[in-house]
Amino acid sequence: MPYYKNILFDLDDTLLDYGAAEDHALRQLFSNFNIPLTANTKRTFQNYNVNMWQRYERNELSWDQLMNHLFADYFKVYHKLNVPGRKTIKTYLHYLSNNHQLIPGTRTVMQYLKENNYSVYAVTNGQKLVQDKRLKDSQLLQYFNGIFISQVIGFQKPKKEMFDYVLAKINGQQTSTLMIGDSLSSDVQGGVNAQLDTVWFNPHSLHNPTRITPTFEIHRLTELKTIL
Repeated sequence: MPYYKNILFDLDDTLLDYGAAEDHALRQLFSNFNIPLTANTKRTFQNYNVNMWQRYERNELSWDQLMNHLFADYFKVYHKLNVPGRKTIKTYLHYLSNNHQLIPGTRTVMQYLKENNYSVYAVTNGQKLVQDKRLKDSQLLQYFNGIFISQVIGFQKPKKEMFDYVLAKINGQQTSTLMIGDSLSSDVQGGVNAQLDTVWFNPHSLHNPTRITPTFEIHRLTELKTIL
């Protein structure tokens, strides 16, 4: 088994519980517009939101287009409301940043990596304002040697350029760097594009419907110890 020195982590739904943060933020945002957040409404928004972010990852939308249209188009189509796109997403991101629940096993794994002298980095497509606050509030910053955010770098996962940038900054070698994340299309595909070994974090034991093949698959974060 290869020796890994550099560990690259996705954040949302890998270390930080994005689902909990999203639920918290959506409830507050929809309340502002007097819209009940039913299970169906939440599911409809989530499907829409994922589709928009995937379009961004495929370069079908620019960052400005994503910010301007994500909420403006959603509320217009599904709720017949005209809302200011950028102002609404800023409000949502503020709510999102105030929640920092961890995925089970996160602190145990991060402490293990620190005690065993691994170099650990976050590689995320999230917003800097949101991710910085959530990492600080969750007291995870102490475990990272560096934080790489697509909004700052100008490239996003799964683009090879994102990983090329990270490897150059950390002076890392492909053979000793491992990418870990919950998204096949973003984290694993990005690692594959950069010729890195990858770990698909699959806590719900989902079927892989794609041709994207991770090097490893785990269902609990603590299983990383068996790989490292």
